[in-house]
Amino acid sequence: MMSRSLFAAALLAGVSVAVQAQAPVKGVVQGQAADEQGRPIAGAEVTVRYQSNPGGGSISRSARTDRQGRYRIDVRQPPGVWTAHAKATQTIDGSRMTVDLVPDNRAPFAGNAGAVRNFRLRFVEQTADDAYGVGGMLVVQSAIGDYTPLDEVTVTLHPVGGGAPIEKRLRSTGEGWVVTGLRPVAYRVTATHRGQPMLVSAALTPQRDYDWQASVVGRFERTGPGIYQLRIEVRSR
Repeated sequence: MMSRSLFAAALLAGVSVAVQAQAPVKGVVQGQAADEQGRPIAGAEVTVRYQSNPGGGSISRSARTDRQGRYRIDVRQPPGVWTAHAKATQTIDGSRMTVDLVPDNRAPFAGNAGAVRNFRLRFVEQTADDAYGVGGMLVVQSAIGDYTPLDEVTVTLHPVGGGAPIEKRLRSTGEGWVVTGLRPVAYRVTATHRGQPMLVSAALTPQRDYDWQASVVGRFERTGPGIYQLRIEVRSR
């Protein structure tokens, strides 16, 4: 087991500290929250929700992770089944964002048996619980008067700060045609329809007119609790 002095040295050096194996403790859910590099996240909010009370009042309990990213919540009462969820506020691309953390195990658990649930900051396109996944969402609309089928449009996102481009076909959701699970950083976005380049612009708003170009650079904006969107429009050349 890592000593306190070695753990502190690892934190000061900014290196990853691996999640140590834990055995379930009866009546307790416990675990650790870590960032993309595996470093502990202090101050993450972990919430457990009681699932054995259909139609009854909602029961939940929360705790904050300590400096080692660890938390511990008593789930002995009331007896029944619980689920665990977590979120954390992190600086991403220079902006403070509150994002959901991804658990290593999504399964409900019995409170009397206890459980270990570790969480990680990861950006995923879809989850079993959320069709929108975890991370930023690119929302694409057709320009006024343009009738290009958006299910035939491919977008490519080039991270402004460097990194591999992301090429995706759009998919239809309740939010419109989207790409989900994106790391919420600045991107230069291009679009094609059946291989032919399209024109793109930041989405039209009462304060902003179209500016049609071969690409558009945009950042994600908070549109709701834990929701970050980058909205663009496309049209044929």
